[in-house]
Amino acid sequence: MDLTFSYPGRAEHVFLHIDGMHDHHTPDLHRMTPDGGGWTSTLSVPDDLVSSYRVVPLDASAAARFDTTADPRSRWLGLMDSVVPHVLDHPAWYPPMPGSGASGRLIMPGAPEQPGWAEDDPVTWDEAELDGRRLWTSGLRDAECLLVISDGVTWAQTSLPAALERLRASGRLPRLAVVAVDTRADRVTLLSRSEAYRTLISDRVLPWARTLVDVPPGRTVIAGESLGGLSAVDLVLRRPDAVQLAVATSGSFWFDDVASEVRASGAPSGVRVHLSAGRGEGRNMPDHAAAVADALRGAGVPTSLDIGTHGHEMAGWTGALTRGLVELLRRSTR
Repeated sequence: MDLTFSYPGRAEHVFLHIDGMHDHHTPDLHRMTPDGGGWTSTLSVPDDLVSSYRVVPLDASAAARFDTTADPRSRWLGLMDSVVPHVLDHPAWYPPMPGSGASGRLIMPGAPEQPGWAEDDPVTWDEAELDGRRLWTSGLRDAECLLVISDGVTWAQTSLPAALERLRASGRLPRLAVVAVDTRADRVTLLSRSEAYRTLISDRVLPWARTLVDVPPGRTVIAGESLGGLSAVDLVLRRPDAVQLAVATSGSFWFDDVASEVRASGAPSGVRVHLSAGRGEGRNMPDHAAAVADALRGAGVPTSLDIGTHGHEMAGWTGALTRGLVELLRRSTR
């Protein structure tokens, strides 16, 4: 589907970046075209895309800095202060995700369902602290299942509790308690299949949560995206005594050869896994996810796989998480 983006202001350059379509590591980002007193760009957008996008006008000095910065990451990060809000006159347009720094968001007509999510839901979390680490919680009373998710500081900006309650009310999910764990400060080290993460979740967070809600490992879900997804699968394979269900969204399976390890060593009984990835993420993430799914199935682990069209970002991960929970808990609680 063709979409036309416009920017009415004056600028030296105006960049348009759509996650899942454009790669910010490329030598030159997508530039809008001067059009009278403004700028436009018409692009063919995949009909099933879910994405954040950024409109980035630069004045002459900012454009000069961009053109003389060689490192792609530095050049990309240098644009973030120049991103402007944008409204697209199209039914696929939505406001940006909170904290994303994006101009807007696209959910195209053929996109997969975003179960439970609705615009204008309140962001309602309780907060706690465990061993100096922040936790955001919801529903830690009378729950039937328990969800623990990494990157808590990011999820705490979303209305995930409201989405889960809507799915419960419609009969698609059981009553679900949530603990979102702050992993920001030591993220790369902690979420690189570390023993420290296994200990944190299995021996600290879960025992703490189970003093408030009595949920066994077979009804406990560990979830995460990117390195958090990698660590979620690692956790159920290494510590099924603590947690047996995993939702791994855009898992960084390129980081370690999880598929070969599973084929060589097998998997514990009782484990169930849901994997997802986006076609626009780079690093061949759908292929890596499919290889891990095949290996898990070969080891007797019930595993589902959801491949969509999105980038490596929250706009694609919110719906992927709730689709995964609906699929996983449907299989695990019947």
